[in-house]
Amino acid sequence: MGEIENQEQPEEMGAFFDLRAIGYDDHIKDVVYTDEEFEQFYQAISQPIAPTEQPLKILDLGCGTGLELAPLLRRVPHAQITGMDVSVNMLKLLEEKYPAQQRQITLKAASYLDESLGSQEYDYIISAMSLHHLLPDTKQKLYQKIYLALKPGGQYIEGDTVTRKDAENEFLAEYEGQIKQMPPAANGYYHIDIPFSIDTQKELLLGAGFKQFKLIWEKDYAAVWNAAVYVATT
Repeated sequence: MGEIENQEQPEEMGAFFDLRAIGYDDHIKDVVYTDEEFEQFYQAISQPIAPTEQPLKILDLGCGTGLELAPLLRRVPHAQITGMDVSVNMLKLLEEKYPAQQRQITLKAASYLDESLGSQEYDYIISAMSLHHLLPDTKQKLYQKIYLALKPGGQYIEGDTVTRKDAENEFLAEYEGQIKQMPPAANGYYHIDIPFSIDTQKELLLGAGFKQFKLIWEKDYAAVWNAAVYVATT
């Protein structure tokens, strides 16, 4: 997408996605990715999970409308999935999209920053296009919660916006300039993009306790606005 552009006036996270729930899927498919990239990105999120008929327990953080669930359910059709998101409108669309899976999908309208994730509850935890609004310290604390919520040998799979290492400080500086003009957000944070490099993502995840990190897919390593999917193992 070229160089960093000034972002619009920040909006509270839940309100931002509630307002844009209808049309979100089309935006991701038509603006963020090409058709081929869209398929590659969401297929890559479920790729580390071996196909099985077992009722694996999976937590989806920032699940939105559930774009990542279709390829996931093809691999693990009996998975017990908990989806968590601050946007009630997005969760309603997810529920409408998967009527046949209502018994195996539990939805929580909550912030994953505040909500308890439990201890050794899940075989896998996933997130797609959600965590690139968090500062490094906040993100690492969340990664620590994720690590503790996974069963031994469990994996965390993240697909998200990333950037080049040399662009990180510019994004952070832009964030600081925007946030100091805003009152505290009701749900704790604003929709402001703060992507990090894959190297920084690796450092944060390993620093949170994960033992292994593996890059699965990357859109364009040379771009300022890049996207990638990676997996961390307990």
